[in-house]
Amino acid sequence: MNVVLAVHSIVRWLVVIVAVVAAVRYALVMAGRTQPGGMDRGLISGYTGLMDLNVLLGVILIVSLGFTLQRIEHAATNIIGVAAAHVFAQRAKKIEDPKVKARTNLLGVVISLAIIVVGVALIGGWAR
Repeated sequence: MNVVLAVHSIVRWLVVIVAVVAAVRYALVMAGRTQPGGMDRGLISGYTGLMDLNVLLGVILIVSLGFTLQRIEHAATNIIGVAAAHVFAQRAKKIEDPKVKARTNLLGVVISLAIIVVGVALIGGWAR
């Protein structure tokens, strides 16, 4: 299980890196400083995909290590964050205006990441 925990921790940081890149990209598109492109959809897909992977790894950890209140709170909070990202990503898919699409994706990344920060704080923070 140490390997699964290590991968879970690494994927967490990959989520943060992709979130920062995505937030900057979407802000630039919204400001008209760069043209929208295929990278925009790829970033949100990568972001939600990495979060999905981390949820799967987390479920494996909870099932194998045991259900504690702290782990359940952590999982539930993060699943809400992942769901928020997916909702915003799906809404953005249907939007034609590139600036509105970028704004929707940016909101999805920021809101979901804020929820995830709370979820990680429930188990002792980012230093683990």
